[in-house]
Amino acid sequence: MKKRKIIVCGGSKGIGAACIRDLLEKQFELVCISRTEGEISSFIKSGEVRFYACNLANKEERLDVISKVITNNDYWGLVNNASGPATGSIVNSNTEDYTTAFETHLFASNDWTQALYENFKKNGEGRIVNIISVTAKVPLENMAVSNTLRGAILNWSKTLSKEYGKLNVNVNNVLPGYTETGRLLEVISSASDKKKISTDEYKKSLIDQIPLNRFGQPSEIAKVVSFLMSSDASYINGASIPVDGGWTVCP
Repeated sequence: MKKRKIIVCGGSKGIGAACIRDLLEKQFELVCISRTEGEISSFIKSGEVRFYACNLANKEERLDVISKVITNNDYWGLVNNASGPATGSIVNSNTEDYTTAFETHLFASNDWTQALYENFKKNGEGRIVNIISVTAKVPLENMAVSNTLRGAILNWSKTLSKEYGKLNVNVNNVLPGYTETGRLLEVISSASDKKKISTDEYKKSLIDQIPLNRFGQPSEIAKVVSFLMSSDASYINGASIPVDGGWTVCP
């Protein structure tokens, strides 16, 4: 049986790299789009993963890569993922911060999705999974750009699920909570400096908010992504699934 092919954006580290590893175990064929090879260099060197270097924030560059990647109609799915914007308040955020964030996440996701339209239409099925954040539902302090961006992607994705659902393409979101990645360390460092407390103190204050009393692991997020890419998720469409240890207050 021919392996199903998936494009994973931002797959070189953190949650993206965990998705690469888990999807490989599930016998998918993978194409990684990222600035560097990062944590998955061994998979690239072994030929298990095709790699295209791309800065998703650069429209010209990503459109060029898209034209090279999508040359036929044999793709099953797309994982939209990218590293989060810098922390900061609204007062300290400028137009360029918002523009870069929207280019990297929303506009890049839209470009990849549009480019795959004919592919999905011809095949009559497929999957799109957007890795967003629980901040799409619960905005966090000192993350003005990220909070704004995540909410926009959430509504974009819901709209997409209605449009692409007619092509038998399931579109869903995974909303990670606090997950042990380099990105989380940056958030903790920035917030602890602002509050003038140690990183350990701030880290404890976050863990105390999580019913499971720990941060998540990238592999735990990846397993949900893999499930949504599978045939077992055939009737899940337009859903946003928090993977946050119970942190989110609303149901």
